[in-house]
Amino acid sequence: MSASNAANQKAVDKMILGNRRIKQKDFAKELEISKERVLNIITDILSYRKVSARWVPRMLTDEMKMQRKTTCDELLKRYEEEGEEFIQRIVTGDES
Repeated sequence: MSASNAANQKAVDKMILGNRRIKQKDFAKELEISKERVLNIITDILSYRKVSARWVPRMLTDEMKMQRKTTCDELLKRYEEEGEEFIQRIVTGDES
């Protein structure tokens, strides 16, 4: 059985979504596979990369794109209903 099997891929993805700051050695310990195999799953198979000590997807999935479109549509609708008052209440910031 390969250490890069679908079950391990799904487990790694779930662990990343649960804690984006999880360390490679924690994956390896939990799944009882090598750190090298974990890195292969994360970077080559799941297409994540490390940004500011967090694992983030390299590319947006169709689901992520749809979620962003829905959010934008909702914000636009609120702006059309509430006008400048809505804009004044928006707070922006950097995740880091």
